[in-house]
Amino acid sequence: MLLMILFVSACGDGQAEQSEADSQEETASTEEQSNDELTELEKENEELRKELAEKEKEEAEENTASEADKAEDSEGEAASQNDNKKTAAVEEETAELAVQEFTMEEQQEMTQHFYDWAIERAEIGNMAVTNMYFSHGAAGRGDWYAMTPDGEVQTQNQDNPGFDHFDIHAVGGVAFYQPASGDFGEDTDAPFPGTAEGYSRLALADTNIHKYMLANNGVVYELIGKKENMSFSSGFGEYDDEGTYGEYPPGREFEISGDQDAQQEWKRILRMYQR
Repeated sequence: MLLMILFVSACGDGQAEQSEADSQEETASTEEQSNDELTELEKENEELRKELAEKEKEEAEENTASEADKAEDSEGEAASQNDNKKTAAVEEETAELAVQEFTMEEQQEMTQHFYDWAIERAEIGNMAVTNMYFSHGAAGRGDWYAMTPDGEVQTQNQDNPGFDHFDIHAVGGVAFYQPASGDFGEDTDAPFPGTAEGYSRLALADTNIHKYMLANNGVVYELIGKKENMSFSSGFGEYDDEGTYGEYPPGREFEISGDQDAQQEWKRILRMYQR
């Protein structure tokens, strides 16, 4: 009887121990599962935080780009308005200058005024200036002319086809260059150039010649070329003896000069001779 009690007691104790071990194992498993679930949640939360941060970054970049586009559009609109104002101002100034025919004496005086102004400009820019911007050797009896964005400009009138054929006429001109003599401004020590040699002895090698043509519409037109490729007749062509297009077109076109100081100075001079 005592053995039976001891056996039952031992069994009871064993079951209790087993139950306690099972409980501890279940608790550990539950805790491990909870830890795994917590880790998984933390991963999900971290991914969500990354996605949110990335989204906020993209939105910030989009807003920055949008603001930049708006600023660029605003700047573009302001620049366009300024360009329109400048164009209107130039058109208004030009409209005040009636295209007219000047006497030879007036043309020489006007060119001299501009040349005197150009001397100081050349000194500032370490260049020299000459009024030899256009000349030619033996030729026919047709008028000489230049091509510009505004059309043909008559540079020498020989009545073929004549003054009235052209809407724009050259009054005179100058040419800027890098002096071989080293004398800036008025190149007083330069040799007087012959028509055939052009700028060859005046300017340094591999430098540009800038021809300024002063027209009676109030615009300064400019032709730029290497000294080696530029002669006194460069940029100019000749009508034939009958006053029609001949065998000698200009070949190169003058552009409207970007030298705004020169544009303003020429308009100032031209106004002095308006009738």
